[in-house]
Formats: sequence, C-alpha cells, structure tokens
Amino acid sequence: MLPYDVIETIIQDLAEENGRKRKEALSACALTCRAFLHPSRTHLFSSINFKCDRRQGQDHYPNLILQNPSLAAHCRTLVFELATRNETDDIAGALLQVKNMRSFTLYGYSAWFRQWKEPSPLSPGMKQALIHLFGLPSLTKVAMHLGGPFGDVGLPPAILLSYCRNLVDLQLDGIHPTFTFATFTSASCLADVGPPPRLLSLHISKIFQFMDMLLDIRRSDGLPIVDLSRLQRLIVDCRAGDEIERLKRILSVTRRLESLDCQVRAYATFHNLAQMLDLKSLTTLKSMQLRFWVEHEKPDHFPGLIEELEEMSHQKNTGLQELLLDLQIYYIHSEFRFGIEWKKLDDVLGNPSAFPCLHSFTVKITLHTLKGHVQYDPQCQEQRFKEMKTRQLTRLSSREHLEFNFGFSNIFHYC
Repeated sequence: MLPYDVIETIIQDLAEENGRKRKEALSACALTCRAFLHPSRTHLFSSINFKCDRRQGQDHYPNLILQNPSLAAHCRTLVFELATRNETDDIAGALLQVKNMRSFTLYGYSAWFRQWKEPSPLSPGMKQALIHLFGLPSLTKVAMHLGGPFGDVGLPPAILLSYCRNLVDLQLDGIHPTFTFATFTSASCLADVGPPPRLLSLHISKIFQFMDMLLDIRRSDGLPIVDLSRLQRLIVDCRAGDEIERLKRILSVTRRLESLDCQVRAYATFHNLAQMLDLKSLTTLKSMQLRFWVEHEKPDHFPGLIEELEEMSHQKNTGLQELLLDLQIYYIHSEFRFGIEWKKLDDVLGNPSAFPCLHSFTVKITLHTLKGHVQYDPQCQEQRFKEMKTRQLTRLSSREHLEFNFGFSNIFHYC
C-alpha cells in the first residue's frame, strides 16, 4: 500500500488537469482501491453543475449525487439553474447535504422558458434548500443570473442575500429592466443572522434595480442587506442615465474602493463623473477602466469624457495608478471622425502633474464594421488609427515613468 501522502500527491496532480481528462483520471482513481476513493471524490465532486448546457447536455454528476446524497458534502463550487427538472424533492434533499460550499452560482428562469410558460412558485423543500445554501458560513462568493422578476417564484433575491454571513464577492446580473425589488420585500421577511456581510467585490450588469435592493432595503434591525463601505472592486454596466445616477449612490457609500470598471452604453455624457468619483476623498482608487460605445448618428460622449478627465486631473492627492480607455466604435455606413478631443486627451494625460501616481495608461480601440456595407476603406481607417499614437498622442508617448499602450483591432460583422 502506498503512503497516504503519496496518494494525495498523485490525485492532486490529476486534479490540476482540465476538462474531460481530469474527470476520467479521477474516476479511474476512485475505482482503484478504498485508499484512493475518498481523496478522489473530494476533487471529483468539489464542483457540481446543475445547469443544463444544451450543446453538451446535463452533467452526469447530479444524477450520482441523487443516488448518494452524501457526495454533496464534497461540494465547494455549485452551479444551479431554476428549472422544472431541478425542482424535485430529491434534488432539494441533496442540496441540503452541501455543508462547506464556497462559491454559488444561481440561474433564474431563462427568458426562453418564460416565453412559453410562467414559472410556478418554488416548493417548500426547494425554498428551504436555497436558504440553507445562502446561509452557509463557508459561502464567500455568490453570482445570481436572473432571467426575469425572481420574486414571482416566491423567494426574492433580497431574502436569499439576507441569510449570507461571510459574503465578500457578489455578482448580480439580469435582463428584466422594469423590475423593482423593493415592491415585494418587507423587513419582516429578511433574516437577521448577524452583522451584514462586508463586500469586497461587486459586479452588477444589465439591471440597475439591484442598486435599490442593496441600498434601500433594510432588515428589521435597520441595517442593509450588505455592507458596501469596505468595497474594493466595483464593476458596473450603465445603459441609461438613471443607472448612472444609481452608480453615484453606491460610490457615495464606499470609502476603500481600489478598482472601478465602468461600462457606459447610455447615449449621454459621463454626467459629472469627476464629481461622482470625488478623487480628493476617494484616495484609495488605484485602477480605473472606462469602457464606452460610439455609434453612428448617436451622441458621442467621448469629448465629455475628456473634460471629466481634465477636471479629475486638477484634483490633488489622487493615487490613481492605472487607467484604461476602451472605445468600441460602431460606424457601419460612414467613417469615424477624428476630432480635436484626441489632442486634448494628449494634453491632459501627457502633463506630468496630471495624475502624478499614474504609471500605466492603455487605449484600446475596436472598430466594428459591417462586411459589404461600408462606404469607406476600412484598411485606410485602420491605418489612421495606428498612426494616431505618433501623430496626436505625442506627449503621452514621451511622458516619463508612464507605460503607454495603444491597441487597435477591426471586427467584421456579416449580415
């Protein structure tokens, strides 16, 4: 018999493989002998997926767990989709066996499902299972992808999140823009299991009513569902002006933000981004990534962004070290116009006194072209972009102690 530490080393090496080979190797190890069985199961069932991929089919591990629910105790990462096939009492019982899960990804009913059937309220057993999972002390990361108003199944997200104890990483994603969480969640429904978890990372996309839930809904003790004061990393996707207003609110309660990744799809300026960030007080901000879209015959907010950056450069005691501008250009039938704002960008960021701690600045430009429908030469346009670094961004290129990266790519879309 091999020493146990040797067996663990062998299985650990096999567990570091990716894809199907990893599962096949660990499954073979589990059948070798009893000494290999437990450590192999620990890795085999550390990640369980109850979400059906229509291209690959349902993972067979959930079926094994239903036959032997004790296997769920090995789960550390769980992906679960609310679907009729997953809402049986057997599955609910298996989920109750999960004890040390660290990461949980929950998918609501998809928009495709809602087109032909209204979801039924969750069974008492499934509600109990979900509340159990969100209440695990080991749970530190949650991702909720909601395909519609999650409250119509009888268990609003605010209630689930109120059971979390040690959550530090939260991702919220949805596609139902008219839904408001506060309409169906009262303080008496929320759990008071201790101090609200202190989030370190927050990622919100597609639906900003999540902000109302995180900022406005209170537990019976008057505390919010989560504590955002120590947030270090924030990723947001703004698609309308009111969403930018909500972004201002969340920034107003953060005091330790280090990284901001803001995607702006709204056709407007940045709405006083400099005042919203208030870099004079938000001295912890080290990395900022601004991603925005420019479309044909739509208002271009790039000039407004340059004005915002100029205002931010006048604020003292800023610790910003990394800045990225990601420009997605959708000019299908006409040529993108090179305005004076590019030269102004060079004047603002090329000044050594602007953002004195800045050591990395990246500009990424992606030109989206509809194949066969352009009225200009895409290759000529691409050449003009590539020459911009040496012709219009000369001060940035020569600024000392600054790593300046300029990237360009052209994506062709077919009709």
